[in-house]
Amino acid sequence: MTTKRTPRAGGFTPSKTSVSAAKRDAVWLSDIASHRDEQALSDLFEIYGPKLKGWLMARGVGNGTAEDLVQDVMIKVWTGAHMFDPAKASFATWVYRMTRNKWIDHQRKHGRMDVRDPELMKIIADDEVPSAEENFMSQQSADILRDEIAKLTEAQQMAIRMAFLEFKTHKEISAETGLPLGTVKTRIRSAINALKSNMARQQERLL
Repeated sequence: MTTKRTPRAGGFTPSKTSVSAAKRDAVWLSDIASHRDEQALSDLFEIYGPKLKGWLMARGVGNGTAEDLVQDVMIKVWTGAHMFDPAKASFATWVYRMTRNKWIDHQRKHGRMDVRDPELMKIIADDEVPSAEENFMSQQSADILRDEIAKLTEAQQMAIRMAFLEFKTHKEISAETGLPLGTVKTRIRSAINALKSNMARQQERLL
């Protein structure tokens, strides 16, 4: 990835931590679509590349192939940035879906698609509408959110990390942790509710 930065009107360049991830990513996508900003693509790749590669490798894709697929996805981000609509979904949701589709194409191409696998069918038929929890996570200030997550219990922090940073499904979290599926869902909901409550109190103190 190159590092060319095109100057913006007013000189605004989004920080990786000073604004919410959703707003930051939307600005970078706009820069790519409008100005072919190579640095914006590099910034997105730096943040999401390792996560997408990890998602692919968790599904049995080899290291080299995973890197190639992620590169293909980022090329689609570069060429299709003008199609991104932040009103419909966050960039994280958008790029995850593209990665999921690349993975499905790879499985089909190499004859590894087992239509009897219910987990595979769940991935193929994944809901196009982000959950309320995902919307909440993507809309928060990165710095504040990081501080508030650190105040959660260890179990809640792990649930948040696996669900929203590693893009793992509830079923995958259940399999990796050995926890019942219902417990995983409860922990994620309780963590989100705790974050909402804590951040609401913090905002009240600032008023």
